[in-house]
Amino acid sequence: MKRYRRTALCMALALGLTACGSKTAEVPSSSATATAAGETQMGRWVESQLDLGGREIAGGPTLLDDGSLVLYAYEEDPNTQEVGALTKMTSTDNGETWSEEDTGWNDQVEGFVIHVWNGSDGTACLSSVVLGEDGRASNGYQFYLQKTGGALEPLTIDELDSVYEAVFYDGNLCLFHQSYSESGGHSLLTNYNLETGESQNITLDEAVSSSGGIQPTVAGDKLFFLYYAESSMPLMELHPQDGSCTQVLDSLSEAISPSALVGDSDGALYYPAQDGIYRLAPGGTLPEQVVPGEGTALSVISNYPTAICRAANGDFLVTQFGDNSDHKIYRYHYDETLPTHAETTLTVWSLQDSATARAAINLYKQEHPDVDVTFTVAVSEDVQDKTAARNDALTQLNTQLLAGEGPDLLILDGVSYETYADKGLLADLSDTLPLADLEKNLTDPFVEDGKVYAMPARFSVPILFGDEGTLDGLTDLAAVQQAVLEAPARPTTDDYNPLSEEERYAMRFTCAEDFAEFLLPVTANAILQENTLNEDALRQVMTFVESVSSYYDVKDSVSDNTWSSAQSWTGTDVITVDSQQAEYSQMGRARYGWFSMDTPYSLLTMARSESPQDPSAEDVPCNIILRPGLTSGAYAPKVLVSVNAGSGHLDQAKELAAAFFATGVQGSYYSDGMTVRTDCLDQKVQDVLNDEHASADAVRTDIRELLSSCTTPVLVPALLQDSFLEHTQAIIQGQETAEDAVQGIRGDISLYLAEQS
Repeated sequence: MKRYRRTALCMALALGLTACGSKTAEVPSSSATATAAGETQMGRWVESQLDLGGREIAGGPTLLDDGSLVLYAYEEDPNTQEVGALTKMTSTDNGETWSEEDTGWNDQVEGFVIHVWNGSDGTACLSSVVLGEDGRASNGYQFYLQKTGGALEPLTIDELDSVYEAVFYDGNLCLFHQSYSESGGHSLLTNYNLETGESQNITLDEAVSSSGGIQPTVAGDKLFFLYYAESSMPLMELHPQDGSCTQVLDSLSEAISPSALVGDSDGALYYPAQDGIYRLAPGGTLPEQVVPGEGTALSVISNYPTAICRAANGDFLVTQFGDNSDHKIYRYHYDETLPTHAETTLTVWSLQDSATARAAINLYKQEHPDVDVTFTVAVSEDVQDKTAARNDALTQLNTQLLAGEGPDLLILDGVSYETYADKGLLADLSDTLPLADLEKNLTDPFVEDGKVYAMPARFSVPILFGDEGTLDGLTDLAAVQQAVLEAPARPTTDDYNPLSEEERYAMRFTCAEDFAEFLLPVTANAILQENTLNEDALRQVMTFVESVSSYYDVKDSVSDNTWSSAQSWTGTDVITVDSQQAEYSQMGRARYGWFSMDTPYSLLTMARSESPQDPSAEDVPCNIILRPGLTSGAYAPKVLVSVNAGSGHLDQAKELAAAFFATGVQGSYYSDGMTVRTDCLDQKVQDVLNDEHASADAVRTDIRELLSSCTTPVLVPALLQDSFLEHTQAIIQGQETAEDAVQGIRGDISLYLAEQS
């Protein structure tokens, strides 16, 4: 009984844990109630994380009629993935404390339990899996029922295979599952009468059958569910007697997960969103935010809510699925003893959103509930002119900092932090950050005379990879350019069919963005040296663009059929496979692959197959090197943390900065780079090397040694990025030569360089 249990739970995020909640309690408003003049407003929501002791969730939390909460979790050996005891956790104080007992169910079922669903009266439905000898397709599933105070009994229903959701409603156990035929997939409902034992199979409305499954919740005397429509997430009422569905709202405002919805006995509905938890009154059309999400795990964009439970007193428990392929449960408790508005408010500023920053804020607020933290994203994703918006944001920031004001903590990605440090605007963090716990090769470049004014909380590594032995001699940018020109030209029309070794082109370049992503991470600090433009370095880079784009006829490339996917195996970080990598590793068309490695788990998708169209074919051994360019040992610092020296809350701001480097943040993955903590990085690498689900044996490079060779941070100023893209596009279109581009970029950034001096 190996890692299959967790794989079964994580097969689809939309088929997550059972939402729950039937009791009614007064909902504290997210806005404070007015008090008499001079009195302090009291009451605020506080987030805490439920400690599962490293166990995985098998079902719940669920609210029972007696006001208690139940949750099921199981042990799993992290090295062998062997399944241990299945534990029932019970809370009688709305989730604050929990008692535990071994269910003993694994000794009573065939196979092992993978999911538990509870009714509000304590009745439980269990699903177990019996592993087949020929892989997942041969697995079998068994179902069991335990009524309140009764024994565990097998549940025998014809034509019932794998169930993804079960709901106790109106004397029935409603089991939701999928059926597949030549006409496609269909969502089925099996109504099992708990008193008579009779069952009835019903096909749900065609409109929701293609949604991949629905997860209804009981609200009052009705069943409601959300599902992914083409461009919205409608709220539907389900009529289980005949499987028909009625649309209640064409889209539920701010909802992001169809599996996280819960109702109460009055008929109100509750659901989590990125900016908080919402309530929809019975018969209402306008949801109300009842729990603000800022500074909580809800706001971390890489977290995906898979369940919500409302406690008897109106508190909430929200289950989140993270990039590490693990589930965590957060409790939201309304504490009337705390002031609504904290005496101290810290402000965090960044040009763009940052999942790591939100996670650090979340951790800090859990440890300091008496401090408020606000996060300002200076440039929104939907702004039309990002360059103008960025310039305006930086102008405003500069004005504030020079006046001794401004945000307390700064995320300076895309900004020249050295200029701020030189002007004395940044605080020294050397006495606050856990430098001894961080990768020395990454931290040393940010330590000057024993002081630290900025430190990356994440990093990525620009790499180049190919068949074992084929990277020899690719030591600099000129050698890479020569390798491209000596190989066949890339076809101007995209294709997924593999090419023979003689036909394969060197690597993918199809647009200005490709050139920027490949070149700037390994050349930017050679182009800009101590606020001076190195025209020779820039000329070499633009010559590469001109030569390769002409040889590949990039201006006529067709890139509509680009290959891209996000992949995650059980317990791994999410791995994004873009076309730059896929044309080597997935398609067998390019001789080399390249991308910026954000997680060691990338090794699992790096090697190419001897026959890309044959899943059983062996992997071809490959090597990885730091991407050749104009900088040796290049890496990209990300989430660059600094503190405003003029902060009115300097000590608290520095403590918040330290939270970015705590194990609770660094040990998790947020799709924005690798951890800079040595212990967390070592653990990630070992997890990859020990992974049984997809072996990294085909990669013949010592990944830990490769990461330790990253010694030179390359920061790409946003202005250089914008100018490079503009003039690279002009080269591609034949409107400029490499020399024209050099002079154009020089003109674009001359004012910027003057301001940095």
